[in-house]
Amino acid sequence: MKRGWIIALTATAGSLSAGGAPAPAALSCAVATPAARPLVFEPKVGLTPRPVQARGHLELTGCTSPDGTATFLRSGWGSVRATARASCTSARQVRGSAVITWFGANGRPVGTSRLRVRADRLVAQRPADTLLTGSVSAGWLAKERVRGGISPATALLGCATQGMATLPGSGRIVFG
Repeated sequence: MKRGWIIALTATAGSLSAGGAPAPAALSCAVATPAARPLVFEPKVGLTPRPVQARGHLELTGCTSPDGTATFLRSGWGSVRATARASCTSARQVRGSAVITWFGANGRPVGTSRLRVRADRLVAQRPADTLLTGSVSAGWLAKERVRGGISPATALLGCATQGMATLPGSGRIVFG
């Protein structure tokens, strides 16, 4: 019995960084919809879940590389498209893609990342966060996990009573 615990602990220890804390992210950026260009939902998201398509652009700024592997990536411009079963308070069966063009310290393009957007489980309160969930399938930061959050600039009550066709917002996105 003790041997089993020792093997389990040894296997787990190899996947944790010092102190059991998660490893530092490869890249962390502020993310926002561009001014006057919010995310668009067709048909508009309402009180009850239904199939929707989402598309739009995202600005990534103030990027930092906590683990030091992507210090040359300072900002980015992303384009995202996805389908989901969504309401004002939930999203699931999210499938889509995104392409991010990265810019260096001099403001010039330094490469791209292709993302696979995927969220299977029900997400409550901020369903737009699912558009920032997935993994990098190709390019810079390939194979890194992606997660983030985008807070809507509008109130939930307005979505529930009138529906939501667009979503301006801002938040944070993390790679790794």
